[in-house]
This record gives sequence, C-alpha cells and structure tokens, in this order.
Amino acid sequence: MQSRVTKSIKNTGFGLIGMAVSMIVQFASRTVFIYLLGVEYNGINGLFTNILQVLNLAELGFAFSIAYALYGPLQDENKQRISAIMNYLRNIYRVIALVITVAGLACVPFLQYLIKEDLSLLPFSLNEIRLFFIVYLLNTVLSYVFSYKRTIITADQNSYLISNVDNLSNVLLYGVQIALLFVWRNYYLYLGVMAAKTLIANVILTLIANKKYPYLNQNRKLKLDEEDRKAIMKNVSAMFFHKIGGVVIYSTTTIIISAFVSLVDASKYTNYILIVNAVNTFVNIIFNAITASVGNLCTTESKEYQYRVFRRVSYVSNFFAVFCFTCYVGLFNPFVTLWVGADMTFDFAVVVALAVSAMVTLMRSSVNTFKNAQGLFTKDWYKPIVEAVLGVVLGITLSFWYGTLGVIAGYTLSSLLFAVPVENIVLYKYGFVEKKSKTVLQFLRIVAVIVLSALSGLTAAYVCSLLGNGLMWFVVKAIICMAISTIIFVVFTFKMDAFRYYVSLAGRLLGKIFKRKSQENLEQKVENNPEQKTE
Repeated sequence: MQSRVTKSIKNTGFGLIGMAVSMIVQFASRTVFIYLLGVEYNGINGLFTNILQVLNLAELGFAFSIAYALYGPLQDENKQRISAIMNYLRNIYRVIALVITVAGLACVPFLQYLIKEDLSLLPFSLNEIRLFFIVYLLNTVLSYVFSYKRTIITADQNSYLISNVDNLSNVLLYGVQIALLFVWRNYYLYLGVMAAKTLIANVILTLIANKKYPYLNQNRKLKLDEEDRKAIMKNVSAMFFHKIGGVVIYSTTTIIISAFVSLVDASKYTNYILIVNAVNTFVNIIFNAITASVGNLCTTESKEYQYRVFRRVSYVSNFFAVFCFTCYVGLFNPFVTLWVGADMTFDFAVVVALAVSAMVTLMRSSVNTFKNAQGLFTKDWYKPIVEAVLGVVLGITLSFWYGTLGVIAGYTLSSLLFAVPVENIVLYKYGFVEKKSKTVLQFLRIVAVIVLSALSGLTAAYVCSLLGNGLMWFVVKAIICMAISTIIFVVFTFKMDAFRYYVSLAGRLLGKIFKRKSQENLEQKVENNPEQKTE
C-alpha cells in the first residue's frame, strides 16, 4: 500500500514529464496556426473555447462532488457503494452531454454579436463561423462520452494515469494538426482532429478504469441510495455556484474583450493566457496530484495535523505566486516577441495586470485544494456569484476607459478584494476550527506574498529592461527572474517551519537516491568479481 506522499510524488512526477513534452508541442502548434491561418482565426479559436467553457456550466460540479463522495468508499474498499456512485455519475454525464448539445446549438444564431469587428473584413464568413462553432461543440460533447470514469481514477490517487494518456494524446494531436496545417491550411481539419483526440483519450481511460476496477462493469445495475444522492446533490448545488464563479472569472474574459474591445486584442490575450495556462497546468499537476491525498488525509487525520500540512502546501503555492509573477513581468513580452512577433505584445500595464491575476490564482491554489478536499462547498456558496457579478460589471465598465487592461483589472479586483478573504475565512472557520488570530495571521501572509511579488517583480523587470533582445538575452533574463524571485522568497521565509520541512524532505529523498545508487554499485562489483562473491 503506497503512502499519500509516495502517491502524490508519483502523480506529480508523471504529470510534469508529460506536461513538459505536451506544452512544447502545443506551443509549436499555436505558432504554426498563427503564421499560416492568421490572427483572426486565433481570436475566433479563443472565443469559441471560452463560449464552450461557459456551456460546461451544465456539468454543475458533479466531478468534484462525486470525487469527494468516493474518498471514503475507496478507503474502505466498499466496491458496492463505489459502483453505485459511479453508475449515478454515468447517467448524469449523459444528461449533461444532451443539455450542452441543445444549449450550444441555441447559441449558433447569435455568434455575430460576440465579435466587435465588421464581419465583412474578416477572412471567414458568418456561415463559416457557425460551422466552426458546431465542430467545436462536438468536441465538448465528446468530452463527456466515457469520461465519467476519469473521476474514480483521480479519487483513487492515480491521476498520473490520466496525465499520461492526456499528454500522449495531446502530443499526437498537436503533431497531426501541425502536419495538416502545413499541407492544407484547413481549419475544419484542425478542429476535426481535436474532436477525434478527445474521444480516443476517453476510450483509453475507460479501458484502463475497466481493468483497474472490474467490479464497475459487474455492478452496472446498482443504484445509489437516497441518502447518498441527497448528500451529493447538496454538494452539487453548492458547487454549481462555485462553477459559475470559476467560469465567469476565467472563461468569459476573451468573450468580453472580443465583444467590447476587438477580436485582435482577444487573439493577443489568448496567446498570453496560453503561457499562463501552461504554467498553471504545471502547478495544477502538483495540486491535483495531492488533492485526493488531502481528501484521504481529511478523513483519517486530526484537524491539527491537517492544518500543519496545509501550511506546508500553502508555502509551495505562495512560492509559485512570487516566482511566476516575477517571471511574467520580466519575460512575458520578450517571449511573445520571440514567439509570434512584437506586434502581438501588450503594453507593460496590461502585462502587470495579467501577472497580478495569475499570482492571485496561484495564491488561492492551496486554500481551494483543502476546501474542496474537506467538502466545504456549501459554506461559501454565495462567494462565486458575487465574485462573478462584480468581475463582469467591473470588467465591462473599465473596458470603456482602459480597454483590455480594464477587463483584466476588473476580474482581478473582484477576486482579490472579495473571493480571497471569503475563501480563507471559510477554510479556517470550518476546516481547521482555528482561533481568529490564526485567520488574521493568514491575511498578513497574503499581504506579505503580494509585497514580495511586487518587490521581486519590479526589481526583475527593471534589470531586464537594461538588457538587449534576442534569444540569448531572453535566456539571461529568465535566469535573472528565477534567481531574483527565489532568493527574495527564501531570504524572507527560511525561518519558517515549512521551509525546514522541505529542506529535510529533499535531504531524505537525496539520501535514498544515493543509498540506492551505492547499493546498485556494490551489487555490480560483486557481480563482476566472482571471487568476492564467493567470499
């Protein structure tokens, strides 16, 4: 039986390796896409992605709620209850696929209202836009075919299997898309390959789940009892509001930029967000890998121990917040210039706004990981609604004066000034049942992270501005940004318990590696020296 730490490390390791390869190919695919099809196609691609992420509200948060419901039965190896829960999810996903299909088709007649430019000036007609969207819709619907079995793999702390399949599928997808773009420059083929990849990946994961959990197919007729259904629906009702908040905050930005600023700015924004998402994917692999382990932790360990682990996990998310903010501020525009050209860059103010938005998201990672693992969905159900409404209102209002900068700033202010405080209060009050003094201390830590990010980021940006352009200078700037952020963070946190814990953990892991290497060398010597073996 593998420990929680071992499973988390395994999930993280496989995820990171696959993600690195996948992201390299994805950037190559996006580069070819922009150069061969153009900025407008890139903008419409980002717009469709955001529209369909909004339609994914139909999922209502069932995946999170079901995963939480599975932690206990998986721990107890209650196969009957696991099967009943999964059968329930299978039926729910079928309904979701139907709802998304109907809602998506209902959007088709109104797509032109989400593009500010004169359609006659674009390289595609309104009918083509509608056909593009229908193929995109097919891809989203296919994402729910067979996909319900992903949930049990994740809940059983085996998310590395999903990472492996998804990353391998992505590498093949982007490779085929690049080839098709070079040969035919056809957007329909580009979208068709994407839909095929989604279906194939889900089929493969279904086969893996069938092998690992054969009792699921043997118990396909088992039904979930009323008490369990009510418990899941209670969490789903709360998660639905969280889902709304997440979708509005992270999935409507491109829509608003396209509708109120321009499709070209929306195209630029999708390029920056591709970079942010690449980094977030890296971070999410770590936090997704430990979510199931945290769920197991929360069902077996004391509140005091849970709090101690949270502080250690929070230390990691805070480091990433400072590190990534610094790198974004210093490297965003140099990277985009090298990648797709200087005409696709934003002003420095927009870059800072994007960096702040990404930093806030990273700071929230540890809190939301523990809040989700503890099932605290119902305690702050109102938060995402207020956050979403406030973000949209501020984003649209500020866009009239500040364009894209106003949209990003509106969403970020909504998250930072409202959502972050509420999330932390709920976690500390209901998750750890800690004193108010510790909640106040947590807010001081958040302020400290923001200050450290500003100090590190502005220092790095100033130093980088003194250097030249080009690939070699970009490498130098990257080293400087990483060094400055790491040094500043360590200098201000090296006395913390979490820092000492990770230093100790690294020492133990290195010790095991060297011990294993020494043992292998000794065995090799014995094998090569029969006389020593005889002795």
